[in-house]
Formats: sequence, C-alpha cells, structure tokens
Amino acid sequence: MGPNVHAVVTMFDSGGSSGQFATSSASFRLETFSSVRWPWRATKQKRARSCSLDSPNLRGRRLGGHTSGNLLLSMMEQYSGDFLAAVDSLRDLLDCNGHVWPISVEHASVCAEYEDGSQAQGEVAVDLEQVQGRRIVRTWLDPEVRIHRPVADAIQTFDAVIIGPGSFFTSLMPILLGEGSA
Repeated sequence: MGPNVHAVVTMFDSGGSSGQFATSSASFRLETFSSVRWPWRATKQKRARSCSLDSPNLRGRRLGGHTSGNLLLSMMEQYSGDFLAAVDSLRDLLDCNGHVWPISVEHASVCAEYEDGSQAQGEVAVDLEQVQGRRIVRTWLDPEVRIHRPVADAIQTFDAVIIGPGSFFTSLMPILLGEGSA
C-alpha cells in the first residue's frame, strides 16, 4: 500500500473561474489524485464557451470562461447543498488516491499591506501589485476565518508536509492564516 496523500487547499480565490464559484484549487488537486485519465484530464482545464445553464439551482449563471472542473464541482455542490460533500463525491467519481481538504469552508478574501502602507484586497489585486514590484509586509484574511475542524484533525496525522505549488502570498500563506492553523 502506498502513502496516504493529502492536499490542503486555499478557499480564498477571488478571481477567474475559481473565485466566482468558490471552488479554489480543490477541483485541480482532485485531478492530481485521479486515476481516471479520460475525459477528466483532457477537459478539466478547458473553459466553457459563453452560455448559461437553465436549472433551478444555477439559473441565469453564466458559464462562459469557467473550467469544466470548477463547473462540475459547483454543480455537485448545488445538488448536495454541501461543498465538502461535493468534494468527496467528486473524489469518489474520479477514483482519487488521495484526499483534498479545503482549509476552511468560510468565505474570506486575502489582503496584503505593502511597504508604503497601502493595501490590496483579493487574490487578483494582491498578485497584480506584487507583479508590479510592490513588496508585501503583511497578509491577513478578511473576515478572519477558522480552520475547518476535520482538516485540523487530519493535519495532526501527517508524517510529512510538502508546501507548494502556488503563489506564496495568495495560495500558500492563506492556508496558514486561519484561526487554529498555528
């Protein structure tokens, strides 16, 4: 039997498909653990063309530009009414050999303060300022959130932790900013 692999992912994405559906990188990490090769691997990052879905739970929502992985996870959440149940269902559907944990199920934005005292809120804004050469001196979540209890329990059982990949301030640091993370 191989190692029991876990991925703890941020839930504080404010831009693009992940930000609009609040799926973060959960669907992407599920793909990493999936033993299903086709069609998931070929389509998970493909973006839907402009259209809308006419279902009671998603009525009027625009689908254009969203990845198939985020759409599937979002639809499973709408069906079950529970994001964590949707992640576990997608994990089962994709025959994953690992577990994906959202660090928190509460909504928040990543915020940053720069050397000059100015601030940015939201992953996209924080990344943009950093790309323009502004040095971050402090990060936080607004509002403050609590680490999801089952994640905290799982982390206690880990034999090793590997951090990455992702933007340090908007993908990796937010995992450490929730109450109960330290």
